[in-house]
This record gives sequence, C-alpha cells and structure tokens, in this order.
Amino acid sequence: MDVAPKGFPSFVTQQEAKPWSVAVFARDEAGRIGTCLRALSRCDGAGRLHVTVMLNGTTDASPAIAAEAMRGSGLAGAIYTIPHGDKSHAVNLFLHRLRPDAGLYLMLDGYAEIRPDAPVLLARRLGETPQAQGAAAVPSTGRSAAALRRDMLEHPGLHGSLFALRDTFVERLVQAGIRLPRGLYRGDGLLGSMLMHDLDALGGGWVASRIAVEPDASWATAPGHPLRWRDLRRHGRRLLQQARGRLQTAALRAAIYSGGFANLPEDADRMVLNWIAEDPDARRPRLQRDPFARLALARMRQAGPAPSAAELEPLLLWESA
Repeated sequence: MDVAPKGFPSFVTQQEAKPWSVAVFARDEAGRIGTCLRALSRCDGAGRLHVTVMLNGTTDASPAIAAEAMRGSGLAGAIYTIPHGDKSHAVNLFLHRLRPDAGLYLMLDGYAEIRPDAPVLLARRLGETPQAQGAAAVPSTGRSAAALRRDMLEHPGLHGSLFALRDTFVERLVQAGIRLPRGLYRGDGLLGSMLMHDLDALGGGWVASRIAVEPDASWATAPGHPLRWRDLRRHGRRLLQQARGRLQTAALRAAIYSGGFANLPEDADRMVLNWIAEDPDARRPRLQRDPFARLALARMRQAGPAPSAAELEPLLLWESA
C-alpha cells in the first residue's frame, strides 16, 4: 500500500512526496519577517518545507532577523538579498534560477503570518482539482478581508500574499522562458492570467477553473494604525503604486493579446510609456480621470537609469546545512 511519508498529510503518497518549496518575498519588513518565518515553522509538515527568502531592496534589519528566525525555528532553506527593490524581478530570479526541485511551490509575502494548515489545504485543493494549475488562499484579517474573500470565491484569482503553483506549471513556464516585466506592480495578477490562459494568451482561452480558491487556507497581517505617520506614508505609497499598476495593467493587455506571454517586455514602466506614445489621444481620458495615475506617469518619466547588472544579482546571505 502506498502510504504518505512521515511529515506529510495522508492524501500525499510516497510518489508525490517531493519537498514543498516556499518563496518568501520581502522589502524592509524587519517588524514582520521573523513572525512570518516562525509561522511557517509551525505549519503542518513543516519539516519537509524548503524556504527561500528573497529580500529585495531591503535597507533595514530584515537580513539579520530573517537569519535568526530561520536558525531558531529549524527551517531548511536559504536567504538571498537583491540590491534592486523589485518583487517581480525577485520572482523571476526564484523561478528561473534559485528554486529547488519541489512538488509544490508556495509564494508568500514577508508581512503575512500563514495559518498552520494552509500549505496542506492548498496542496489538497490542487489534488482534488486536476484542471487547476494554481491554488489561492484568502485573507482572514483586515478591513477588506471579508469582501476580498467573497470576490475571490466568485471571481477566482491570485492574491500576492499567499498562493500555490503546481510544479508542472512552473516547469512549463520556465521552459518557455516567460518572465514578469521588471518593475511590474501586480505580478500576481499577471501570474494569474498565465494560469487562466494555461500560458497561451492567444489560443488558450480564459478558464477560471485553472485557479482553485481554497476558502479555508488563509493568512493574517498586523493591523495598521491610521494615525501613525509610518502607516500613513505607507498608505500613500500604496495609492500611488496602485495607480501605477492600473496603467501597467492596461498596457499589459495590449502586449499580451498581440504577442503572447513569451513576448512580454523587460521593463513594465517603459512598456507604459511606449503604450501611451503609440496613441496619446486615446490614452488621455484615462489619465484625466485618474489623478494618481497622472502622478505615477510623471514619476515614470522622471525615472533614472535602469538598474545595473550588479544591482540585479542575488547575493546568498545564509543557507541551512
């Protein structure tokens, strides 16, 4: 009889028992990265997790805190620092260069505290839904958590804080040479589109069942303080980034449905500038009704030179024995 190996839930058979890989993405999350990693160590089957921490553009004490949390909790894995602060670039590095061989790939933000049963629930949902290429978790805290949970169940999609990708999907994505544009704000949204289209934007159709939403798999975040300057500043940055993301998404649609995922541009902001330049009169109404988008566009136009090769290179900070 084919039974589950020690440390795995009963529905996982010996033949499926590769380690599960968790990629943790963080930038200046010294206040939360330790909590995030310790929560992973308390997950069901945590002894079989391999954790890759991707610290991109971090300038605070996150590297030391992450290393101490990994050592103290006994997690296996590695910590990388990347001088350039860009999650989409960090995702590309993980998928194409740094990921271990695994049976499941979990993507987690470094400010999130995963629920102990979330990895098992996501894996089970993929096991029960053969057509799904990814599985999404839902939030359990925050003012908009209930609304977002309902929306995800009605309209399946990925939330960047926690989701899982099937190993065969990741392998096909890498073999096709598909990468997220550098500087893309909503990288999880683009990955969700790749899942829905099964990596074929021109002929794969849009099939919602290729993403399975698991309502019992969840994560929590620390509440913000609306009157605290740090949180007000973070909220302001988020509003600006969301406007930048709206422009990028509009330009992405044009790129995807003309050339497919394999022909995505290297730089997301440059893609927006080119998209606007192609037909400025058609794009002007969108900018006129979105003041944050106008501000985001002005910043794109004032951006400095592209990051150097050294700034894009990952540096290994710590690795388990």
